[in-house]
Amino acid sequence: MSILFIGKRFYTNRDAYSEKFGRIYQLPYYWAKETETNLWLVDYHSKEKIKDQHDSLKIISTPILSFIFIANILKTLFVDRPKTIVASGDCYIGLLSFILAKLCGAKFIFDVYDKYDAFAGYRNLGFKNLFGFLIKHAESCLFASKKLKNDCELLCKKVILVPNGIDTNYFYPRNKSESRSFFNLNQNAIYVGYFGSMEIERGIDDLISAVELLHQENKNIYILLGGKKRDDLKLNYDFIHYLGNIPFHDVPIAMACCDLLTLPYRNSAFLDHASSCKIGEYAAMNISIVTTNSNHVLNNYKFNAHDLSYISENYNPNDLVKAIKKSLVEKYKFDIAFSTWADISKIYLSEFNKTINF
Repeated sequence: MSILFIGKRFYTNRDAYSEKFGRIYQLPYYWAKETETNLWLVDYHSKEKIKDQHDSLKIISTPILSFIFIANILKTLFVDRPKTIVASGDCYIGLLSFILAKLCGAKFIFDVYDKYDAFAGYRNLGFKNLFGFLIKHAESCLFASKKLKNDCELLCKKVILVPNGIDTNYFYPRNKSESRSFFNLNQNAIYVGYFGSMEIERGIDDLISAVELLHQENKNIYILLGGKKRDDLKLNYDFIHYLGNIPFHDVPIAMACCDLLTLPYRNSAFLDHASSCKIGEYAAMNISIVTTNSNHVLNNYKFNAHDLSYISENYNPNDLVKAIKKSLVEKYKFDIAFSTWADISKIYLSEFNKTINF
């Protein structure tokens, strides 16, 4: 086996296995088309055991610290002995992968898609700085975010920027009327959409405040929400239509219901270093977007001078109201470049071949 990719099964409120979600699934899936690749998903939340194959990709999912988890460690060390182990998800999976790589003489690659030491509940496990240790001792680090890459690259032996991609099998322009019928939505309403996590730093509270002001002026304007809500977030307003945490494959249908899509992010230590694939997914839908000037957005996407007049100040509902009004009238669309997972995976597997010799 050439590559063992170890990642979290559940992350960002999604199931990497059943929804074929995100880089933890998509990168190894496309790498498997070019070289032998196995995906090991570590499950922190359920007791389900999975052994499957998707085209060329072999998949196993094991509950953390279960018998099958231990058995798969032994199989990795004494049977498979991969040449390269890629860790993605958090520092604990990183540490497991580093140890396995050392014991079986494999290359250790650390995929850093978020600032893992900013995660709630992060612990150094006896290390002075576990996150820094893993970055320093990886043969190569893959970063989803430009900001995170720039902040960490002095510690790394080799740095590769591997941005998040999108799946154009799901995210493409769709008929608005048909999409609204799918969710039984009002065909004549104006829907301002947001889909994803709803932590405070995501700016969902600012968006709700902004749409409340808009709804007072025009009773036909609503906010359409999809995603897992946080416990203290109140959504029982007559101007909010909450779809729930809908399956990933239904998210683009929900997006297509909207007259406008929003990314109301605030600045934060965590988000400033992250790289959301949401704005690329929005752009693929060919629907007008309103975003804030959060560091998260400005660090990862290029905007021209004209674009800036359509971007709201973050943490400012009143300015968000102005940007939404302007975009609804002018239907302005940012020229945002996005890449598919297939293209990204191919480019960076080639980069690996040059530097790591799979």
